Amino acid sequence: MKQLLLIPVIFLTACASHSPHRIAVAPAPTGQPVASDGLRSNEQLREYRLGRYVDARDPFVMHEGHPLYRVETSARWDLRPNNGASLPRRNVVQPPSVSANDAVVAEVNKQRAATRVFTEQTAALNQRLGELSQAVGQTKEIAKQNLELKRDVATLRTQLDALDVKLRDRKPAASSPSPSPEDKW
Repeated sequence: MKQLLLIPVIFLTACASHSPHRIAVAPAPTGQPVASDGLRSNEQLREYRLGRYVDARDPFVMHEGHPLYRVETSARWDLRPNNGASLPRRNVVQPPSVSANDAVVAEVNKQRAATRVFTEQTAALNQRLGELSQAVGQTKEIAKQNLELKRDVATLRTQLDALDVKLRDRKPAASSPSPSPEDKW
């Protein structure tokens, strides 16, 4: 009978041979939550510092110590009645002061004047560029006409040279008789 009692004890010790790894989680000290402005409550975060631990899903993965952040309470609207008192206006945008507004208007007017001058100069520059492009076009046209005239002059010179050669050849070969008195009137 003692032997039968030893069998369950052996099985129990075999199951408990691997001790589970414990993860030490301690909440980190945090400051007080930021006060609400009366319209909406702020969310509260809590930081937990974790030490090294083995991943429960994969025993071959170890995580190094790092902080873990958890949202304890999320932000929400404050729906409590305001007891007839006006709500505090802490985070409301204030209208700009008059002096700052005047400075802004003055700066805007300066920028408009500078833009106007720039636009006028750009228009003048574009006009000059248009005139220059027309002048370049006319110069190209004149250059083409000059080339055509040079070709015409060259062909006329060759024709004149050919005519001169023909005239020189005719004079010695065809001697003309002396004019007779009848030819003269």
